[in-house]
Amino acid sequence: MGEPILRFTLDTNCLIDIDEARPAGGDVLALVDAARRGAADVAILASSASEQQPGGAHLDSFAAFQARMIDLGLGDIALLKPIAKYGLSFWDFALIGDEASVERERQIFEALFPGTPSDWPTYASANGLDPEDLFSRPAWKWRNRLCDVQAIWSHLNDERDFFVTRDKNFRRLNRTVEFAHAISVTPAEAVALLSA
Repeated sequence: MGEPILRFTLDTNCLIDIDEARPAGGDVLALVDAARRGAADVAILASSASEQQPGGAHLDSFAAFQARMIDLGLGDIALLKPIAKYGLSFWDFALIGDEASVERERQIFEALFPGTPSDWPTYASANGLDPEDLFSRPAWKWRNRLCDVQAIWSHLNDERDFFVTRDKNFRRLNRTVEFAHAISVTPAEAVALLSA
């Protein structure tokens, strides 16, 4: 029996790297190519559809996200589902969270964004925002943080090996006892792991 295949999760920044032809985009595409050859297991986050898209817009349908993935050459890559959130999630591409899942998500939020309320009504109240409006420009800061949390939750829930991102904030997770196994790597580091 051969070596176990490494399991990578691509965050939203990886999609942007490909979309905008950034230097890291080549490494992301190398990971995708390795997955297609059976040398790696690569997944994309369904929660990326809920994040602010290039140009600052948000998507009205998951089909629009799927079309974007096809345009980027990623239409065949597996999707990891987040915990469903009213007003934020695309219901067919999210999971209903139980108490333990929701608590774990809250812990991830507190580890990634200490001092920021993990629930929208509290954050909105503390910042003078409309708790009924998750789509206003001021709401995007909290919303994108939640999407980051959902990304890591989905990655850990699927018991994947490496979270691929350029966002250094994710590295703070593996400095905690609860999430020491949440290892984030850059696209270049992920490619290097394949040849190690």
